[in-house]
Amino acid sequence: MEMRLAKSSTRPFIAALAVLALLCHQRGGFSQAPTTPAQLLAAAKSWGYQLQNVDPDEIAAAPYDMLVVDYSRDGSNEEVLSAEEVSKLKIKPDGEPRVVLSYLSIGEAEKYRYYWKWYWGWFFGLLAPSWRGNQNSEWRGNYGVRYWEDDWKKIIFSGDNSYLERIVKAGFDGVYLDKVDEYVDMAKANPNARADMIAFVQQLAARARALKPGFLIVPQNGEGLLTEQPYRAAIDGLGKEDLLFGEDKEGKANDPASISENVARLKLLTAERKPVFVVEYLDDPKEIERSRKRLEGYGFIPYFADRALDSMRIGDLPEPGRKPGKK
Repeated sequence: MEMRLAKSSTRPFIAALAVLALLCHQRGGFSQAPTTPAQLLAAAKSWGYQLQNVDPDEIAAAPYDMLVVDYSRDGSNEEVLSAEEVSKLKIKPDGEPRVVLSYLSIGEAEKYRYYWKWYWGWFFGLLAPSWRGNQNSEWRGNYGVRYWEDDWKKIIFSGDNSYLERIVKAGFDGVYLDKVDEYVDMAKANPNARADMIAFVQQLAARARALKPGFLIVPQNGEGLLTEQPYRAAIDGLGKEDLLFGEDKEGKANDPASISENVARLKLLTAERKPVFVVEYLDDPKEIERSRKRLEGYGFIPYFADRALDSMRIGDLPEPGRKPGKK
């Protein structure tokens, strides 16, 4: 009898604890702060992007939740960031951790990189490897690549001391893959260019996560591939340039139909709780503010920069406590 009374007397207390736990769960009282790179990426509300004139001390002072930088100060092998410098970047000024991704071009070769041989540009390219394509007319020294060829894959991710392995060893949380949209330009040369780019990213992701579990894969552009679920499954987020402006001319508003189509594709990713980071190359403060509100309304994370990406702007952060998509 006494035992029954003791048990029954605890029921109101247990019920109260259950209600309290439910309330705390709903309000985030018992939720843990994000700690893993994937959790930090998913929770990011701001980001910064700089590829030239990389100074780790200056960039470390930026308040952003996620950073994209080159793994080298000037792109060369002599100026590669050390593990200590990358570690410094991974801590925000307030002491909280953040994600740091290394830029990695997979659809173009860059002649200032460690892997480039000086004679590849001689004799009208006759001494160049079979994977090297035409030079980018807008960015001299950058060459399109036949990324489906094994020798290019060896340079980027599958060979000994590959570009990817160097980035992993430096301590980066992941890679920010540029020129994924090269498959569009290579479609005439290769009818399977689209599928081959998806396979390339999947293979790179598998290799990266074998080297470092939880390593992040964030492509830039190539949003046309997001309609493929296996591709979305291989990546952790996406960066998008020129969503609102600059497709045809610097600073010119994009066609509304193009914007709508791209937003619909990008939302395939945010629907899976994977972030979309948008960079617009704008200078006018009023246009920046209008664009920021519009991009946040889509649920995307905006950043505004000069196209040279030679410095990091500060001051485009959302208001405290406001999440993308909420006004």
